[in-house]
Amino acid sequence: MGNRTHKTPRLSTPRSPSSPCRLAPDLPTPPRLPTPPAHTPPPAWRSNFEESDHKSDSGRNPLLEGEYPPATLPKMRTALEFIRMVNEATLASQFDTEELAELLEPREHTSTPPDDPGLKLSLLNYISFMGSSQDVYEAARQNTHQCYPDIELLSHYRVERQARLLSGVITWEHHMCVKSCVGFTGPFADLEQCPNCGEACYKEKDLEESNGERKLPRKVFTTFPVGPQLQARWKHPQTAKDMFYRWDRTEELRRERGQSDDPPDIYDDILCGESYLNLVNDGTIDEYDTVLMLSIDGAQLYEHKESNCWIYIWILVDLGPDKRYKIRNILPGGIIPGPGSPKDFDSFLFPGLAHVSAIQCEGLNIWDSYHRRRARSFLFLLLVLVDAVAMAYLSGSVGHHGRKGCRLLCGLIG
Repeated sequence: MGNRTHKTPRLSTPRSPSSPCRLAPDLPTPPRLPTPPAHTPPPAWRSNFEESDHKSDSGRNPLLEGEYPPATLPKMRTALEFIRMVNEATLASQFDTEELAELLEPREHTSTPPDDPGLKLSLLNYISFMGSSQDVYEAARQNTHQCYPDIELLSHYRVERQARLLSGVITWEHHMCVKSCVGFTGPFADLEQCPNCGEACYKEKDLEESNGERKLPRKVFTTFPVGPQLQARWKHPQTAKDMFYRWDRTEELRRERGQSDDPPDIYDDILCGESYLNLVNDGTIDEYDTVLMLSIDGAQLYEHKESNCWIYIWILVDLGPDKRYKIRNILPGGIIPGPGSPKDFDSFLFPGLAHVSAIQCEGLNIWDSYHRRRARSFLFLLLVLVDAVAMAYLSGSVGHHGRKGCRLLCGLIG
């Protein structure tokens, strides 16, 4: 949905702190759900973001201000370049014109599958015929129209667009090494050969036949930006209502903490953690902000065939514990095909993390269909969940089998 193949552009436009969160005047509550509970208005720091304590010059992170420490090792220089490019990412550099307009101005759904039989049947056919050609879908559409003239089915282009709008799933395909060494993103975006193994990025036969004009990648990996998926959840009243669990539970915990200085007797949710509650108390995390966890793991698709791949997903902490781990509420982040294991994980995570970084600075406009008003959400990454094997790829350590976890910076054993 929204599928396209491209190489990540170089992102060099500096960003400035985003504007405060502003809510539109409330409109009548939708009749399908009961009247929502009252929520605490946004704190004052939203209107004076530049002067907030956590953005003061004395406490700023030099890595986020471009004051990088000197690095001589090539891997460290590459890592710092990825950090710089993630920090400078902008939403305008990541979407085409149509997608950017939809991202900046989210609108309420005019129709949904339960209300529109034609749309529902179109979507069911579209999902059923995934992997087939467009002609198969169009043939089924024409056959249905001959038998049931009153049902208007959408064309393949229109149903694909509706599926993207309803789900928020947009696919970005980026070039990668045929041996899964690196993704050609960030500092590697302009390379035509893998910096690790030397394999060519493009199909040589097509290059020769077109005199170097037709550059078809030998392999691609897929990223699903999280921003449009979050906007889609806010556009339906029920899923928008579910997103307020975190704030409702947080307010309850703050009241309990205000009544007693003793720690709670029961920690029944990750929201009970003091680190999170302190960020809420100082105004860093607000009602409409989104708290995420990133989970990464490898998988073998076939038992007797070399078929490894890596998948990462986003988990919404804003949902209740009984909902946030359900498959329908898990947001896809990206798929890295094998059969080999990535040699530079940063290059594969770069598109997704650069997108999150851009939203952290610029904010994500949302349409709250439960309260029927507009708002702006900022993203916060609470945890990264990996096993011992994947942790080695993310942290750069030697893994659970090594004598020393870090081969470069310290001699700590164990």
